[in-house]
Order: sequence, then structure tokens, then C-alpha cells
Amino acid sequence: MAAIYARVSTLQQEQEATIDSQVAELEKYAQEKGLRLSKEFYFLDQAVSGAQLARPALDRLRDLAVEGLFDTVLCLSPDRLSRKYAHQWILVEELKRCGVSVVFVNQPPVEDNPQGQLLLGIQGLFAEYERALITERLRRGKLYRIRRGELVNPVAPYGYRYIRVSEPNGGRWEEHPLEAAVVRHIFREYTEKNRSIPQIVAYLNENIAAMPPRGKRWYPGIVQTILKQPAYMGKTYYNRTRTCYEVVGKPRRVGRGLKQYAAHLPRPKEEWIPMSVPPLVSEETWLKAQEYLEMNFKFSPRNNKKNFFLLRGLLVCGVCGRTLTARERRGHIYYSCIREQRSKSEFPPHTCSVNAQVIEPVVWQAVTDLLKNPTLLTDAWESELQTNANAPEESNRLHSRLKTLETQWQRLLDLFQEGKIDKTELSKRKTRIDQERASVQTRLEQFDRVARQKQVKQALTKDFVDFCRKIKSSMENPTPQLQQEVIRLLVDHVVVGKDEIVIKHIVPADDNGRLLPGRKYTNGAGVRIRGYS
Repeated sequence: MAAIYARVSTLQQEQEATIDSQVAELEKYAQEKGLRLSKEFYFLDQAVSGAQLARPALDRLRDLAVEGLFDTVLCLSPDRLSRKYAHQWILVEELKRCGVSVVFVNQPPVEDNPQGQLLLGIQGLFAEYERALITERLRRGKLYRIRRGELVNPVAPYGYRYIRVSEPNGGRWEEHPLEAAVVRHIFREYTEKNRSIPQIVAYLNENIAAMPPRGKRWYPGIVQTILKQPAYMGKTYYNRTRTCYEVVGKPRRVGRGLKQYAAHLPRPKEEWIPMSVPPLVSEETWLKAQEYLEMNFKFSPRNNKKNFFLLRGLLVCGVCGRTLTARERRGHIYYSCIREQRSKSEFPPHTCSVNAQVIEPVVWQAVTDLLKNPTLLTDAWESELQTNANAPEESNRLHSRLKTLETQWQRLLDLFQEGKIDKTELSKRKTRIDQERASVQTRLEQFDRVARQKQVKQALTKDFVDFCRKIKSSMENPTPQLQQEVIRLLVDHVVVGKDEIVIKHIVPADDNGRLLPGRKYTNGAGVRIRGYS
């Protein structure tokens, strides 16, 4: 009686039936050698990494081997059993003690003697070294081509399809006709028609044929992921995460059992590689969606169906920075920091609580004073514009420096090809050029951001006075819902200290969708407010 063990590392390999081809080859080998097989002794790990020993099917195989239910384990190659030679040796020795031999079908049989085991070990070590070397070369080559714009991430998000490198003009993303239309529909419904995510999901499940990949229905999490995807405005990033296999086999933080899959941990932002892709929505629409998502997360009433809290989500503790939670006690509303005193924190135990009857009138009065005298805010914005008066000259100088650095790099390559400098000197000078180039590009991105902010602030300064005049009539006898909308429009947060409160007004920026011209909000009373701040 023989058992079969096969494994694939990724879901893509599973979908491409790679594991089926392994099983077919092992079955053919068993038939040729006259070995009996049973489906109950097919141990298949699908989409499970071989870097760790904790694998569901492998664990079952090891448990049943102790019971002597089979004599031989057939495996296509040593790397299917494990990626690491040390793990291969552990498994082979463990099975041998149970009276079970391991046969690798795609390599010549090895005699069970010291010389044979030495040969098997040498082969395993060289195979492990070769795989690591090839993987690293492929990784570095891929990163190099992506940095040069010759390649993109082959895993395209919903709305795109990947054109293979082997095809004409390949190595890029292009719009998927059906999926791109669905993406635009989702953004249009969310940003222009003020549809909620559950409403969008219900509509998609009833009317849209282009389902998400590997899915049969639409769910709120899928729509939210689409709304957060930065690639839809024409720019995405590669090398944002790293695969961490060390977590496989460790206990789960939530729930029971052990982790079976590798974790994807974020890399530092300076290691990200930007890639240009065809945009599906405008940058303004994407930024508007991000602001709506942020506001919904911050101000969503969730399960609160009973009370109305004017400053919900806006008050923060002056000691620990946590958002104050609103509670009703004996007919009075209080905003309090409910920090768990027993939890480990760098902040000392403290109490931060304020009565709504005290703080709400103060914040509302500050906002109404600002609306009555809008020059206070416009003067502050204009003063910020003056601080960047020399930005155009500095930007031109930096662009010129980038060209100089590119020329220096080309000269270095010429010197290296002519044999006038060695590889060590080339690498040393290239590192200095790359570091300066990265610094210059970072500075240019800052100037571009400042330039966009300047355009936004100029538009805001021009329209804010008109906004205050139009809303003046509604402010004479405002409803609580209108008060809340206006406060959220102008106030970012309020810091509640021991003896004072500090109101932090929103400073307009190119990515602050809540206050850009043309943003629309509908309050609970049905009054539509157009924000210019």
C-alpha cells in the first residue's frame, strides 16, 4: 500500500491544475511499480507554502504513518515535500522510523546506506541553493524592469486585465470592457448619487453580470476594496508588501487553530515602485470617494438609533488622543474618554469627560463667528500661500539637477564599458547618484503637492465668502442636523484638555475631499450643503 503527497504553493497553481498533474504522474508510477493506492491516502496541500512544516495534509500523513496503514509515500520531488533540506531530512527520518519509505519519482533511486544518504543530502542542498539563487535573480530582474516602466504587476485588480509579456506590446494592464464599466458605475453611484455601499451591493447583485474574480456574488467588502484601489486614478505601486512565511504554524490572534498561510506585511513607503496604468476614474472622483469613506467611518451612527450627538466623532482626549465617546446618563449627554485603565499604555490613568450642554454651544458659537467673518479663515489661507513664493524657481533647479544626474550616470556607464573604472567604483558612484536622485524626486513631489494645494486654496478663498453669504439665511434658525453638517464641514477635531478646548479647523489640501469646491452633503433634514472650505 502506498500513499501520495502533492503540494502547490499558490492559489494560481491550484487553479491551473498543477496538483492534478502531480497526482497523475504519481499514479502512473505506482501502476508501473505494482503499488496499491487508495483515495483515502491521497494527501494534497493546495495553496499551502512548503517553507513550514505545519501543513494540514502533511500533518495527517504523519499521524497515519504511525499507525502503519501504508508502507511507501510517493512524492514528485524533494521540494514538493519541503522547500528546506533540513525539513526534508526531518520528515524522511520520521517516516523511516515508522517503517515508511519515501520515494521521489522524478529522480533516480537512492540506496539506503550512508553513501546514498550523503548523496541525497548534497542534492537537496544544491537544489535549495539553486532555487534561492534563481528566485533572487528573477526578483531583482523583475524589480529592475518595473522601475524602468517595462513591466507591471501581473496580478491586475478588478477592472483591468493583464497582457502577458509574450504577447505584442505586452507586460501591461489594459481596461477590461465589462469590469471597467462596473468600476465607473460604483464610483458614480457612491460619489454623485450618494448611494450607500449596501445599496450598491444590492443593485450589483440584481443587475450586473461581471462578477468579481473568484466570486459568485457581490459583498460590501468587495465594493469597499474597489473604492479604495488607487490604481483606478492611473497610478499604482509595486513592492508594497513582503511575504512573511514565519507566521505559518503560529497560533491565530483571532479564533482558534494555527495559521496556514503566509502573511503579507507592508514595506517602507520609500521601497514602493510607482507604476502608471490606464485611469478608470478621475483623480477628483477618487479623492471624493476616499473622503466619503473616511467620513462614513468616522461619523457613521452604526447601532445608535436613539440619541443625537452633535459632536460625535469630533472630540478627542487631550491626554491620549482617543476619540471621546458620547453617552447619555440620567437625561444628560457626556463625551468621555473610556480608556481601559488596566490596559498597557504609555499614557497615565486619566479622566476626560465633558458635558454636552457645556461644549456644544461653545463649538457652535465658534463656527458661527467664523461664518460671520470669513476673512479670518481666508487670511490664514493666503498667509500659507505666501510662504511658498520661491517654489517655481526651486522646482526648475531640481528638474535641472535630475537631468545632470542622468548625464552623470550615462558617463559612468561609458567609463565602465571602456574599462576605465571597475565594478566596485561603478557601484559606489551609482549609490551616491541614486540617493541624490531619490532625494530630488521626493522634494519635487512635495513641490507638486504644494502647487496643487495652492490652486485649491485660491479657489477656496475666492468662493468661501460667497458660501458664507448663501448659508447665512439657513443659520438664523438651524436644525440640529444642519448644525452638525456645518460643524463637520469646518472643524477637523476638537481637543478637550483639562482646563481648555482647542478647535482645529480644517486646512484645505488637494487630498481633502470634504472641503474642495463642489463637494455635496445632505444632512438629516434634507438640506443640501455645498462646501467650499
